[in-house]
Amino acid sequence: MPLHRKKSTLIIEHATLTIRPDGHEAFLAAFPQVQAHLLASQGCRSVDLYPSVDREAVYLLRVTWDTLEDHTEVFPASEHGRAVLAELQNHAQALDIIHFDGVPVGTSA
Repeated sequence: MPLHRKKSTLIIEHATLTIRPDGHEAFLAAFPQVQAHLLASQGCRSVDLYPSVDREAVYLLRVTWDTLEDHTEVFPASEHGRAVLAELQNHAQALDIIHFDGVPVGTSA
């Protein structure tokens, strides 16, 4: 049975950020601005940042979006998207993004 469903009405973005050596404090100082840009973006519902408990300088950025297109098409082309990208490029040495359906497996949409 395939796990894919029709177009989701909620997308959960998980971005694993590895911060540059000695850049931890600067990243945390800049994060409120990143969060503000994300929250001002079309389709962004929430933004949370979680520190890793077992890997120094690694964070999970969890962002919820109305649609995948809001994140992958609208956001990158926007002023807010460009500002977030520039800030993340200043602080992150690695970034891995995965998108998830906002409806858990086994529940109906």
